[in-house]
Amino acid sequence: LGTIIYFIILPRYTSKDLELLVISAVFIGTYIIPLLFLYTLKSYGAIKDIHLRNYQERKFPILFFISISFLISTLLKKIPTAIDLSLFFYGMTLAMTITYILLYAKIKVSLHMLGISGLIGFFSFFSFKFKLNLLFLIAVLLIVSGLIATSRLKLNAHNIKEIYLGIIIGVVSEWGVYLIYNI
Repeated sequence: LGTIIYFIILPRYTSKDLELLVISAVFIGTYIIPLLFLYTLKSYGAIKDIHLRNYQERKFPILFFISISFLISTLLKKIPTAIDLSLFFYGMTLAMTITYILLYAKIKVSLHMLGISGLIGFFSFFSFKFKLNLLFLIAVLLIVSGLIATSRLKLNAHNIKEIYLGIIIGVVSEWGVYLIYNI
C-alpha cells in the first residue's frame, strides 16, 4: 500500500509500466514470498503458527525478512524514480535488524507497529524533502497505527512495551536512513 501511495504522490514522472512493475515486485517480495515462507516453516514444524509468538520462532523468519527487505532496497536503488522508496526499505532493513538483535536479549517487538510507524516516518521525510503537505496522509496513518496497536493489545499478541518499541524503532530507523543519505 505504501508503494502505491508513493507513486500517487511522487512529484516526478514515472511510466505506468515501471510503476506496475515496482508495485508487483514489492507485493510479491513483501507479501507473497514471506507468506509462502511462513506456511512452509509451519508445514515442516519449524514454527507453531504464522504469528511467531515466541523469541526462538521469530529469529529465522526475521532474518529472512531482513534479507528480502535489503534485496528490494538494492534493486529499487537502481531505478531513478524509486530511490526514495529504496530508502524506505533500507530503513525497514535497519529496523528489522535492530529487532533481530533484541531477540537475543529476549525482547520482542511488534512487527505490525514497526511497519506502520516506518511508513509514518517515511512519508514525513518524503513530505519534508519534496515540500508536500502530507498531513492528511500522515494523520490517516496515525489513526491506522492506533487501530493496529489496539488490535495487537486486544488479541494479547503484544504488551504495551512491545508496541512502543515497534513505534520507536520504525520511525527512528526511517529518519536515521534519510538523515544519513541526505547529509
